[in-house]
Amino acid sequence: MKPGKALPLNRLLFVCLLFNLVIGCKKEHSPVPENDQKAFDTYWNQNKAEISSYILHQSRYGANFEGTSVLIFVTEDFSKSRHVKLDEPEKYKSDATRVLKLNMHKEFVTGIYNYSMMNSVFTPVDHDEYPHSLKLTSGVQDWCGQSFLQSIWKGNRYEVDQFSYFESDGNSKFSMANTWLEDEIWNKIRIAPHKLPIGEVKMIASAFYLRLSHKPNKVYITQTAVTTSANHYTYTIHYPELGRTMAIDFDISFPHKILGWKETYGLNEVTTGTLLTTIMTDYWNHNLPTDESLRDSLQLNR
Repeated sequence: MKPGKALPLNRLLFVCLLFNLVIGCKKEHSPVPENDQKAFDTYWNQNKAEISSYILHQSRYGANFEGTSVLIFVTEDFSKSRHVKLDEPEKYKSDATRVLKLNMHKEFVTGIYNYSMMNSVFTPVDHDEYPHSLKLTSGVQDWCGQSFLQSIWKGNRYEVDQFSYFESDGNSKFSMANTWLEDEIWNKIRIAPHKLPIGEVKMIASAFYLRLSHKPNKVYITQTAVTTSANHYTYTIHYPELGRTMAIDFDISFPHKILGWKETYGLNEVTTGTLLTTIMTDYWNHNLPTDESLRDSLQLNR
């Protein structure tokens, strides 16, 4: 083509289409570097759990209530077929995979009565072979009653069992397509932060939020991002349909400890968690009255 001569319209359209396709296919990546495998194994294979306590400010009923939250991270051997912790993994090697388990507990008082909430998420350490968590359970108890949810990974979908004392929520069983769980993001930060999903992401919202808000348990479109400050990263999830944003702060250095979070939704409703302290301990061996001093070290007897 001679200099100065314009491209034919059909060729121009093709070039524009190709450019947009290339740009649209560009995959965004987390600015967080990949974990050093040796450091990862040393930290998470101590036969101890990492326990972190947080000051909780929970928004509920148009007010804000102070409480406590505890995040317990620990590795264990998990059955891929039965979705339970294996007591004797050496007998079931072909069925066993190593997972990072998060037990997230919240406790707060609203007026005369209290809430106790707990999520358990089981995420394989081998994130290349198993990109998604194998199981999520969530239980919420207050003086009105109890609710329970279980999501099991079946290879290309989550099979969900949901039980509630609320008529609007009811009891149900259903499937949800291959997608991210918001509740597994906490484990993903600890296992493979460089693989955090970024950009427009399909995601199932937090089980805690769905229970307290009575919103539908379904796949939502989110906008996600990782930002960097002097001493921490922030992973942000925004749900346009829900008018809700969750921002999780984690340490810039391995093992990327969760420093806190901020959840905003509704009419200026804000829930935050702020780190108090962290200990490493085999807590399952500390169940006597004399072991209550460990709760003091976590500032849980305030």
